[in-house]
Amino acid sequence: MKKLCIPVFLLAGLVFGLAACTSSDAPSNEAVAAPPAGAGTSGGTGSGEVPPAPSLGQAPDFALPTLSGDSLRLSDLRGQIVVLNFWATWCAPCIEEIPDLIALHDELNPHGLSVVGISLDVEGAELVKPFTDRLGITYPIPLDDDGAVAEAFGGVWALPTTYVIDPEGRIDQRVVGLFPVEEMRVQFRQQLGLPPVSTTAP
Repeated sequence: MKKLCIPVFLLAGLVFGLAACTSSDAPSNEAVAAPPAGAGTSGGTGSGEVPPAPSLGQAPDFALPTLSGDSLRLSDLRGQIVVLNFWATWCAPCIEEIPDLIALHDELNPHGLSVVGISLDVEGAELVKPFTDRLGITYPIPLDDDGAVAEAFGGVWALPTTYVIDPEGRIDQRVVGLFPVEEMRVQFRQQLGLPPVSTTAP
C-alpha cells in the first residue's frame, strides 16, 4: 500500500493545516485507532474529522515496556511536564519531527520536562529498536503494539498525535500533526522558570 501522507484540517473558527498520517497510510498490518462512532469534532467534517481529546482532566495512567527493557509508568513522571508523542516508523511526519523532539528533550529534561515517544508499530521492538538507534533518539520509547494506550487516550486517528501533560498529570493540550516545537519551547521554558532563549548574537 502506498504510504501517502495527507493534510488534516481542523476548523475551530480558523483553518489550521497539519501534516499527519492517517490509518489509511499505514501498512496493511498496522492499525491506527479510528474515531469512535458518533465522536464530536473540532468543527471539521468528512475525512478531516478528528475525535475529541479526553476531557481535560487526569491523563489515563499506563505502564508499557520500553526499548531499554524497563517499564515506563506515566504516573512515575508526576511533577514533570510530559510531551507524550504517539508515532510509528512508517509515518513520514513523525520522522520529520523526531530531531526537534530530541533537541527539546535534551535541552529541558534536566529542568523537568520529558518527551515520551509511544510507538504504535505492531512489530514491536524488533522493528522499532534499529530505527530509533539509527536516529539517535534519546527519550524513552514505550511500545504500544496492541494500541491499548492509544485507545485509552480516546483513540489516535492520525499520526503524529501529541499530548502535553502538566506536572499534576492533567492533559493540557493535544496536537494532531507536527508538534510546534519552537513555539512550545517558549511556553515550556516559562513554565519551568527558565529564562527565554536569546536570539541575538553576543
